Amino acid sequence: MKRWFLLIGLLFTFASAQDLADRVTEVTLDNGMRVLFVEQGAAPTIAFNLMFDIGGADEPDGLGGIAHMVEHMAFKGTETIGSFDYGAEQNVLAQIEVEWLALEYLRKNGTPEEIAAQEERFTNARAASQELAEPAALDDLLGINGGVGVNATTAYDRTSYVVELPANRLELYARIYGDVLRNPVFRQFYEERDVVREERRSRTEDDPQGFLLEAFVAEAFEVHPYGRSLIGTNEEIDSYSKSAALAFFERYYQPNRAVLALVGDVDVERDLPIIEKYFADIESSPDLRPRIPTEPPQTAERRVTVEYDAESQIMIGYHKPTYPERDAYVLDLLSAVLSRGRTSRLYERMVLQDQIAISASTTSSYPGTRFPNLFVFFGSPQQPATVEDLEQTFYEELARVQTELVTPEELEKVKNQVRANTVRGLASASGLASRLAFYELFYGGWQNLISDLEIYDSITAEEIRTAANTYFAPENRMVGILLTEGASE
Repeated sequence: MKRWFLLIGLLFTFASAQDLADRVTEVTLDNGMRVLFVEQGAAPTIAFNLMFDIGGADEPDGLGGIAHMVEHMAFKGTETIGSFDYGAEQNVLAQIEVEWLALEYLRKNGTPEEIAAQEERFTNARAASQELAEPAALDDLLGINGGVGVNATTAYDRTSYVVELPANRLELYARIYGDVLRNPVFRQFYEERDVVREERRSRTEDDPQGFLLEAFVAEAFEVHPYGRSLIGTNEEIDSYSKSAALAFFERYYQPNRAVLALVGDVDVERDLPIIEKYFADIESSPDLRPRIPTEPPQTAERRVTVEYDAESQIMIGYHKPTYPERDAYVLDLLSAVLSRGRTSRLYERMVLQDQIAISASTTSSYPGTRFPNLFVFFGSPQQPATVEDLEQTFYEELARVQTELVTPEELEKVKNQVRANTVRGLASASGLASRLAFYELFYGGWQNLISDLEIYDSITAEEIRTAANTYFAPENRMVGILLTEGASE
C-alpha cells in the first residue's frame, strides 16, 4: 500500500511540475529586468512579487539594517504619488536635511541649550513636511484598488515587494512601481527611522529568541555579513541619514538585479506591452556590489551565553555549504528526518519519550542561502530538564545518524514531505511567485524549482550518513544558550 501512495505522490508531483513548466513564460527586458508570467487559477487576480538580490549581506560597514530601512522608504511614494504640492514639499525636505546635519554637529560640539534649540527646529521642519504629503500613499492607493497582502520583506539575501490585485489593475501596478524605481521620494524619513527602532526593540530586545539569535550569529560568523544584525544596532539606526539611504537605493535597486513574477490571470500578449511601457526604459547599471568576505573555516567550538528574563533556550549550529552543492540538499533531508513532524526523531525522543523539551527543531539553512550558512538545532527545555540535557541528547541523536543509516521508511517519508511541500507551494499564487522569483535570482533559474525534486529523490541514506560525519564535528560547532536571568548566580 505504501508503494502505491508513493507512486501516486510521485506522479502528482511530476505532473504538477510539468504543468508549471508549461505555464511559465520568461521575458528579459532590454535593461536586464526578468519578468515571469505564470497562468494559474480561474480567479481574475494577479499576485505580484518584485524581488531584488539586495539584502542585509550587501550593506556597508556601519550601516547595518539600511536595506531594511530602504524597504520601508520605498512605500513612501514618489514625486507624483503622495505629495499635495511637490515643489513646496521638496523645499521642506531639503530644510529637514539641513536641520538634521546641524543637530548632528551640535550633539557632538554644542551646549545643551544649543542642542535643545536645534532639536526644536528639526521637529518643526518635520511637522511642516507632514502637512504636504500623504503618509501611506502606496498602501492607500493599492488598497482602494482592491489590493490585498500589500507587504515587503528584507532578508540577508533579498528584498521583495508583494501585493495581489485584480487583473484589470495590472497597469496601475506597473505605473506605481515603475515610478517608485525612477522617482522615489524618501519623505518622512526620520519618522520611519523611529518605526524601525521600535521594530528592533520588539523583535530583538524584547524577544528572547531574537536576543539569542543576534548573539549567536555574531559569534558564528566572524567576517561574513551573516553575522551582523539584520535590522541594525541602535547605534547604526540612530546614524541613518536620508542621503545614505538614497545612495543605497540608487546603487542597488537596478532593473538588472530584479525579477518580477506575476502569477494568476495573466496573458503575455496582453500584459507584456504594459510591463515594457513602465519598466523597460529604466536605466540599469553595472553590479557595484562590494566584495563580500568569505568566512574562514572554524577550527574550534565556539560558545556564547546570554541572560534574559525568560525561560532558557539553546541553539547549536554547524557551518555547511549552500546550493547548488549537493550536500545542501542532503542536509535538507537530514533536517526533515530529525525534526519535521510529530514522528520525527527529535520530537519522539525529546518531547514524547524523555519529556525534556517543550520544542525541538532544526533548520538546514540559517540565516540565509545565498552564501554558506548553518545547520541549526533549536530547543526549549521542559522543567526540570535543562539546556545541558537537550544539548547532550541532541549530540546522541547526531551520533546515531553518523553511525547508522537512516531507514528506508524514514527516507521515503521525508522525500514525500519534500514533494508535498513543493506541491503546496505550486498551489498558492503568492507563494509560487515568491519561489519562482527566488529561484530565478539565486538558484540558476526558475526551472530548478522543478529539477530540485530529482536531486532530492536521488539522495541515498549513505549520503546522509557521510554528510553528518563531514559537518557535525565538534570543531565546526557553535553553541548559543539563553539562561534565565540570575540562573548562573
